[in-house]
Formats: sequence, structure tokens, C-alpha cells
Amino acid sequence: MKKIISIAITATLAMGLFTGCSEEQLNTPLIDGKYRVEFKNYDSNGWKDYVEVTVAEGEISEVIYDAVKENSNDLKSEDESYKAEMESMMVGTYPAKYNKDLINQFIESGKVSAVDIVAGATESTGNFKTLMLSAMENAANGETDTEIVENITK
Repeated sequence: MKKIISIAITATLAMGLFTGCSEEQLNTPLIDGKYRVEFKNYDSNGWKDYVEVTVAEGEISEVIYDAVKENSNDLKSEDESYKAEMESMMVGTYPAKYNKDLINQFIESGKVSAVDIVAGATESTGNFKTLMLSAMENAANGETDTEIVENITK
């Protein structure tokens, strides 16, 4: 049990190192604009996750979380074969569904830290949180250039 708790604490601290800022630092007003953050590399399945956050009148008006396929503009949320594969594994979710779940959790709470892991999409939940923290930092600083961040390593 102590080992599990130790691993959980280590993982939480590591997430803070990956993002470069804490959520407490993001309590500043948001600057209107569109903020995109994406991973530097495609994952082992050929997908690159990204978030786009739109801020209007100091408030988040839209959040998009998805992934693009390498060598195309195909979106993971629209990939029917990927959805069928996830459904065949009986994980209970698929990209279009868990993307919406993650975004809704964030919108309802206003905090990345309040977003719970979506069963069947643990890695995507971590990706979403990492990307969102960077997007929120950019929105607080008015940095509208696309930010490229290092992928989370397992």
C-alpha cells in the first residue's frame, strides 16, 4: 500500500515538473485570444494530441481537445475504426466521448486539477491535463503562438 501511495505522489509531482507552472499560479485574468498547445511528437499509434482554448471577454468560451493522425489531417475523435477498436475492447469509452467528458469536467470546475481520470482513457486524461495547464498559462500571459510541449513519457 505504501508503494502505491508513493507512486501516486511521485506521479503528481512529476506532472508539475512537466508543465512548468502550478494551477495556483493561473489565478490571473485570462487574455482574450485563441491558444493552441500540442505535443512535439506523434505517439506510438501515430496520433498527436492538442488543445485549443478560446478566451473571450476574459472567460473561456471554447475548449477543443483532440489528436491528429500523422501524415494526414484526420482527427482521432472522427476515426470510426479507432472507435470500433476501443468498443471491441469494452473500455466503455472512445475519443469523441472521453474528449467531451474531459472538457466538460474542466468547464464545470474551472480547474485542471479537478478533472478526474476517465476510465479507459487514462493516458488521454494525463495528456489533456498537461496540455490544458500550458494553454491556461498561455492565456494568462497572452501568448497566442502555438506552443509545442514534450510528450509525456511512460
